Amino acid sequence: MLETLITGFVGGVAAWFFTDYVAKPLRRFFDLRREVNRCLVYYGNLPARFKLTDSVREQTNISSEEDARLTEAEKAFRNLGAEMRAFANADRLAYRMLCGLGYDADQIAGALIAYSNNVSTYGMARFDAHTRLEKLLRV
Repeated sequence: MLETLITGFVGGVAAWFFTDYVAKPLRRFFDLRREVNRCLVYYGNLPARFKLTDSVREQTNISSEEDARLTEAEKAFRNLGAEMRAFANADRLAYRMLCGLGYDADQIAGALIAYSNNVSTYGMARFDAHTRLEKLLRV
């Protein structure tokens, strides 16, 4: 009787630990991944404020609505980068498990921040940041 009670208690503690420290953070990562993918599609047709050619940065003509949408995209990608970085630094067990699955949340966070910094300028930096982000997320 006592063995059954102890076994049940240990099983409950193990299930609680797994749920709180592994399953919930993993779900959070995949929710963040889905949100990043959604933002990549939603903001995928954004114009840029600037065009970089041969190390010369030229201003482009965009409407005030496009400029506002571009500012919104910069904030959205920066915020997602911050959330991903917080995940990588706070949920270490889930982070290590995800690395084993081929996802590095810290690198994804860096790619999101880089994309938020480059989304306003046409050129290789914007293209490279976008490509790296898609590669890291496998989308």
